[in-house]
This record gives sequence, structure tokens and C-alpha cells, in this order.
Amino acid sequence: MDRSIAVADRALALHWITGPRYDLLLYIAPALVSYALLYLHLGLGVPALLIYWAWTLSLDGPHVFGTLSRTYFDREEWRTRGRLLLLSLLWFLPGPLLVAGGVAFDSRLPYLWFLIFANLWAYWHVVRQHYGFLALYQRKNGETAGRENRIDYWFFYLVMLAPFVCFVLYNPEARMALGLGPVRGNFEELLIVVAKGATWSALAVYAAKELRRWWAGQPLNAPKNLFLAACVPLHMVVCTVESVAAHIPILLFTVLVTQYHNFQYTGIVWYYNRNRYGGDGDGRRFGWASLLSRNFVTYYAAGVLFTVLLRYGNWGLNGMEVPGGPGPNAVSATAIGAGLTIADLAIATWWGIAFHHYYLDQRIWRVSKDQRLKSDLKVA
Repeated sequence: MDRSIAVADRALALHWITGPRYDLLLYIAPALVSYALLYLHLGLGVPALLIYWAWTLSLDGPHVFGTLSRTYFDREEWRTRGRLLLLSLLWFLPGPLLVAGGVAFDSRLPYLWFLIFANLWAYWHVVRQHYGFLALYQRKNGETAGRENRIDYWFFYLVMLAPFVCFVLYNPEARMALGLGPVRGNFEELLIVVAKGATWSALAVYAAKELRRWWAGQPLNAPKNLFLAACVPLHMVVCTVESVAAHIPILLFTVLVTQYHNFQYTGIVWYYNRNRYGGDGDGRRFGWASLLSRNFVTYYAAGVLFTVLLRYGNWGLNGMEVPGGPGPNAVSATAIGAGLTIADLAIATWWGIAFHHYYLDQRIWRVSKDQRLKSDLKVA
């Protein structure tokens, strides 16, 4: 009887990164937006390109600007990380260099392999940020974080990466990019079975571990589990449900798995900026970073303006048919050799912005090693 009462009265660990409303609104609930976007495309027939355009201007571009707001616009960051800020700009070179190499050797292969690498890094970047939030919820609620928490660590990467194997083998565009035929072979079917088996096995192990903690009288980490309940099913639906994975263009896949990341990133950067720059209203200490972060409207408007200028310039060169863009044109179709065009060069150059963002992010968000960052995020 006493044991039953004890089990029923166990407390939940409810320490949030920012606060319950803020976390639920920006770090957890946005996963639902992906389901809505999926319905818009598959259920209502809204073109994937239109969804991509709206997402790029409203979320993806401003989230990239968030990185710039807390690095290149921060006077103290230049003093402490100036070398990193300059050397990270070298990530703009691989795309154009590989296009030039393809032209020199009369082959599209360097460019095609570059695109495969770029898309894989993009997905890995999203996974890594999700893991960063998982680690923050672990630390906030008194759990071991990182690789020391082995079950959480391996569970998370398995349920994020194994489903991606299914998507690659289901999706016609992905198969074509990898040189796979339209019909799956026996080995590919086996890979899908193994990937799904690994995913469900990892879920079972994690659930058993959490139940064991609960039965042993340890409080359950509710924010962490709510976060996992948001991001893990989303990736499983988009990647492992064949009727979804095989019928969405890669452009829409990018939106579905990234928009959630965009909300999270915008939320955590704004929380960081508010804590770091809030007491520097005139910008004397930090410079433009403080002025841009006076209020969210100013910060977000600057991000949208940055995105419009950047993306419409690129869309004009690569000929993408977005609203207000020129679409395919003589410039974008201009051949430069090896079957490559100005549009290919523009796409490869744009990836430099993404690479720079991915690389810089993994260097400036090391909560476990950066005491100042811990203080600004209030997780010290």
C-alpha cells in the first residue's frame, strides 16, 4: 500500500531552459507546424516551392541572421573570437572551387558530390541542434548530459539518423541523386527493415529506462520528454512512412525538418541576446548587437531584410521561380562548361552561407565548455 502511494505521488522534474510558456511555444510546439505544412502540400495541394519560399523569408533566413547578431555584430566577440570569425569565412570557397574543378576537368561529378555532402551536413546540423536542446534539458533537471548519459545519447542519434536512411531509399529525388534505380533491390529493402528495427528498438530501450527511473522514485524529466515527443515522431513520420517520404520533394523535406529547428534557434538566440545585451541599450559595450536586440521587432525585421536581400540576389542568379523573382532567365542558363551553368555556380556559392552558419554554430554553442555562455543562458 505504502509503495503504491509512493509511486503515485512521484514528482516531475520541471526545470525549463527559459520558462514553461516560452519553451512550449518555441522549443516544443513548433513541431506541429511541420504536420500542418505537410497537410497543406499532400492534402490541399499547395506547391512545395510556395511553402519553401514563405519558410525561407520568414524563418530560415532570420535564423541565420541570429548567428550573425551574436557574433559579427558583437564588439566583444571580435576581441575574443576574431580569428574564428575570419577563418570561418573560408567555408564560402568549397562550392565555387568544386564548380571550377568540374569545369576544368569537364565533369559534373564534383558538383553533384558537393550537393550530396551539403544536404547531409544540413540534416546533421538540425540533428545536432536538437541534441543541444536535449542536453540543456538534461542539465537543467539534474541529469548527466552528453556521452556520459549513454542511453540518452545513443537513443537520440539512432532515432534521428536511422529513419533518414529510410527517407533516402524511399524518396525518388534522393535515389536519383545517389544514382539508385527507381526500383528498390533486396539489399535496400533489408536496409529499411534494419533502420526501422533500430529505431523502434532504441525507443523501447529508452522507454524502459525512463520507466525504471520512475519506479525507482526518481523524478521524470518532463521538459526533456516533451521535447523528445515533439521532434522524434516528426522525423519518423517524414522519413519512415513511405506514403509521405516517397511523395514529397526534397525541397519540402528540407522545410519540414528544418522549420522546427528555426523556431528553436530563433528562440534560444533571442533569449541569449536579451540576457547578454539587455543592459547595454546604447551599444557602448557590445556595439550593433545591442542596438539590434533592443526589442524583438527590430531584431526580426533586420533578419527579414537580410534574408530578402540575400536570397533574392541568389534566386535571380539560379533562376528559381519564387514570387517576385525573375524565374529561369538568360543569365541563370548561361553555360560555363561541363554541363554546368551560372545557376549551378549560384547554388554552390549560396551553400557557403549555410556551411559558414553550420560551422560557426558548432563553435559558439559549447555550453559544457563556455562558462560565459552558461551564464548568459542561465544554466550555470
